[in-house]
Amino acid sequence: GTLAAGLAHEIKNPLGGIKGAAQLLSMELPGDSQLQEYTDVMVREVERVNGLIEELMDLARPRPPCFSSVNLAKILGDIVLFQKEAHRNKDINFKLNLDPSIPPIKGDENLFTRLFLNLIKNAAEAIRTSGEVEIITKVASDYSMHKEGERPAPLILVQIKDNGKGIPADELDRIFTPLYTTKTNGTGLGLAICQKIVHAHQGFLKVKSEPELGTVFSVYLPFLR
Repeated sequence: GTLAAGLAHEIKNPLGGIKGAAQLLSMELPGDSQLQEYTDVMVREVERVNGLIEELMDLARPRPPCFSSVNLAKILGDIVLFQKEAHRNKDINFKLNLDPSIPPIKGDENLFTRLFLNLIKNAAEAIRTSGEVEIITKVASDYSMHKEGERPAPLILVQIKDNGKGIPADELDRIFTPLYTTKTNGTGLGLAICQKIVHAHQGFLKVKSEPELGTVFSVYLPFLR
């Protein structure tokens, strides 16, 4: 965390200078100049590196959860609405199979949104041209949380299933490793951050995948109110 914070400070300052210089240069160039393309690339790449640094900071020094009453169904519904629009160029059927009996649970709404947005987005991106992404919520029957001196607390299970390209067995053990990615435009921090968010809520995250058949991410969260 200390190393990441120090690197972020040292890198973000020159990045700001580079971005500012590129923007000033763009203003000086004629609107029809072919060089505008280069300044646009400079600004875009600076923003990409800056985003990577922000994600690295989130992983190294995550903020503690700010607990409140969270409606998981609303969060998942909103995410699916936006992901349908983001993937209009594919024939993807987003299917919500949510248990209406699950009441709001205790958690951080912003962190939950980030967690499930990442997982649902990954599921959609795993589908090449057409397929299905199914989001399921239910009370887990196979696990419960036990604390000394307290009654066992049930766990809420949120599953994100896709029938996309799947993950090879030799990659499956590495997908939560920071900076490991198989995407050409990925940072390799998304799933590591997801795992961190789940652990911060005293839950756990499981994944099952078969190449060319699809992937299932299972998020188990304690039912705290």
